[in-house]
Amino acid sequence: MDFKRFVSIHKFWMISLVLGVIITTSHFVEGVLYSEYDAYGIPGNAYISWIGGSFFYSQSYWFYFVLPLLVSVSVGLDYGILKKRNYFFQYKVRMTKKRYMLLQGAKVFSLGFLVITIPLAWNFILTMMERPLLYPDPLVAIGPLSDEIGATLYYSHPMIYTMLYICFDGIFAGAVAFITVALCAIIENYFLATMLPFVICYILYTIGGLFEDSYFTLNRLLMPVYGAKSVIEYLVAASVVVFSMVAWIGLGLKEEL
Repeated sequence: MDFKRFVSIHKFWMISLVLGVIITTSHFVEGVLYSEYDAYGIPGNAYISWIGGSFFYSQSYWFYFVLPLLVSVSVGLDYGILKKRNYFFQYKVRMTKKRYMLLQGAKVFSLGFLVITIPLAWNFILTMMERPLLYPDPLVAIGPLSDEIGATLYYSHPMIYTMLYICFDGIFAGAVAFITVALCAIIENYFLATMLPFVICYILYTIGGLFEDSYFTLNRLLMPVYGAKSVIEYLVAASVVVFSMVAWIGLGLKEEL
């Protein structure tokens, strides 16, 4: 598939990707390029200056807040439009059900994974070009606290921690993409189906804010600067991934996709 054709059938994915890159680039410009020191008044450090390293600048908040929306829009609207055009029928008649499910699943997951990891990686690379890769200091208290999962890895091997967390965010985004397409397959109004994952995440975010319980606040869990206070939070994220795969397989067996 050439690039022109890819863009023609994935318009909303391209729009979501560009929007994500704009947010992360604006964070770099405001928080790194035109700032000699970090927002906290300490010398610059790539691990605390990039968009996932602190919650000081508004771009960090907005990127992780709209993350589910970027993913659902990037796959949901395109899938709904193509489904109405019977675009997928030509592939269903050319291959077995198992092969179709695997290829379509890999494509959906990859689109969700890339639409989030590319902007994050872009911001981190730009930040590394302007900030030294100094080991974060636990005494500064910008990063996971000592009682949070992953704190030891963050302060001893911050690069590994950052790369793993970007991949973690990408895997979660892939799961959201699975759920979005599954909803589009069973709900006739694909615009409504596309908005549902974000609405659910927003409701959980509101509940978490009311009860001051981070277990419900998924966008907080997705930020490397926070990490998780309990393994339960990662189990909740893992359950989302498992549920998305079960929903995908179930709908695929019923030939709803």
